[in-house]
Amino acid sequence: MVLCIVTSSKLKPLLFLCAAGVISSCAQSPQQRQTDTPLRSETVAEGEVKTGVAARQLYQLAANYQAEPQHYHLLKAARQALIEQDYLLALAICENLKQSPFVQIRQQNLLPLLQAYIATGQHANLSNLLEKTEIKDVARTDQADFLWLTASYHSEQRRYLAASRSLLQLEQYGDVSTHYPQYNDLLWRNLSALSDSQLESLRVNARQNTLAWLSLAQLSRRHIGSPAALQQAFADWQRRYSSMPPLQQLPEAVQQLFSLQPFQPAKIAVLLPLQGQFRQHAQAIQYGILAAASANKAELVFIDSQQSASALREQISALQAEFVIGPLLKEQVDTISNEADWPWPTLFLNTHDAAKTNAKDKFYFALSMEDEATQVAELFQQKNYRRPVVISAANNVAVRMQQHFSRQWQQLGHQPAESYQFNSKEDLEALIARLLETDRSRERLKQINSLVPQKLETEPHSRLDIDAIYLIADPVQTQLFKPFVDVSVSPTAPRLPIYASSRSHSTSLSSTDLRDLNGLTFTEMPWMLGEQSSVELRAQYQQLFKEQDETLQRLFAMGYDAFKLVGSLRQQQQLPSAVFPGLTGQLRLNADGSIVRQLSWASYRNSRLSSVQEP
Repeated sequence: MVLCIVTSSKLKPLLFLCAAGVISSCAQSPQQRQTDTPLRSETVAEGEVKTGVAARQLYQLAANYQAEPQHYHLLKAARQALIEQDYLLALAICENLKQSPFVQIRQQNLLPLLQAYIATGQHANLSNLLEKTEIKDVARTDQADFLWLTASYHSEQRRYLAASRSLLQLEQYGDVSTHYPQYNDLLWRNLSALSDSQLESLRVNARQNTLAWLSLAQLSRRHIGSPAALQQAFADWQRRYSSMPPLQQLPEAVQQLFSLQPFQPAKIAVLLPLQGQFRQHAQAIQYGILAAASANKAELVFIDSQQSASALREQISALQAEFVIGPLLKEQVDTISNEADWPWPTLFLNTHDAAKTNAKDKFYFALSMEDEATQVAELFQQKNYRRPVVISAANNVAVRMQQHFSRQWQQLGHQPAESYQFNSKEDLEALIARLLETDRSRERLKQINSLVPQKLETEPHSRLDIDAIYLIADPVQTQLFKPFVDVSVSPTAPRLPIYASSRSHSTSLSSTDLRDLNGLTFTEMPWMLGEQSSVELRAQYQQLFKEQDETLQRLFAMGYDAFKLVGSLRQQQQLPSAVFPGLTGQLRLNADGSIVRQLSWASYRNSRLSSVQEP
């Protein structure tokens, strides 16, 4: 037997052939036995495998055995190869052992296979393995390590819900924090990233410890910025879950929540364009701020921002305000944020100038469409898409989102995404035919039918290399687009997933519109989806503003979150994992002072709009 030493990725197939040569030699052996009992210690003795033997020696020695003993020695070689970081050898052996006829070998192969996939960056294979493997399929002695690696991988890929599920499942394997010292910190980091609805979904059939962690995550965000309420809620939590560790043994991020003093201003100056063309937008934000402040003792003073920075400074000083919210307009934000001696902690209601270094206690909150594009790019990465197509309306906002998606996609290590723009319905129909190449297919059918006497009755074929479509368009354009794609994709082709931004969503769609949009998945702020956490507030809002424009509804949510954020900014400033659950999304604070939104996902299914956890 010859052992292949592979140092080039181009030679990987040779390594697989070498491993396959050993494994296939016993494929038809009459000595095969399939049993559900663990491999016996005699098998280990029979193999004469000694510690300190190199993986490739073990690999060669395996040729001296047949049937199950041979597969067992190959498995030993794979595990040793992982220790030696000879990942290609481990990968080759484990790939072939997937086809072993022996149940125990296949079970014991799953953990090293997972390790080899992670080590060699086999993301598509990783996703397929994790999707198809139940923990009961893994050898009992490997199950805890399998869950830990699974959770760690999901966490790195920002699949926080999947990571949380694996980590919580790991708790049934005894004292996990002893075996995995980073367990509590990793669990908290992932739970902190979940939305309220995702946290609730983990309560189904949950164990007591799981309920304790979920309750801690919920109370920490519910009372963030309110030290007294947080302390009381935590004391109640400790009494209810007495088996949980004390505060000193909880993740450092949890401990710091109790030690950091939040902003607690007695008077807040709010700078908005109360006159002029943006008055209506400012008023919507104002209503949101007032709604959020209704149970707070802070005094609000609204100031028209349509004046010079020096005039604003004088008014704020005269009022003795301790915190500033606003201004809203980008030009004013840039002017004030660039003042080095601006003395008040300020939450600006627009984006940060990336070219400028951010100063202390200056924060930036905007309903940035770029956040949505980033979120979709990350989802496509997690789903191992390789050839997404981005289609946008030919307007400034949509094109900006398209360009941002493309930049993010390239930063994730991919080639530039295929991108298109359209202006009209006619453009859109022609674009889809050209994109899916159904126009070429129809032309080929015409040519064939012109050459043969008997006409061919067949459907034109569409492209099969496209993974997904990301559509950036308004509701009307989206309602035109989705049916065009549905009728253009070949009936025999796999379903082509279509994703959209919040720009595609409208709360006023008819039942016919909903039917046409079946299968469309999009990002949207929780407020516009009527999620459980805001049901009561939403009912009150609709009583007051029955015919409110959807843009103004979003600005109301922005104003509401802006006020609520004041109490959590200091914690978020010190704790990157701290998340504020807002009406506009899960809100995190970047190092540059920018608030980044993680929106909810929703999908049209069976002519109804449904929230989805992870599409």
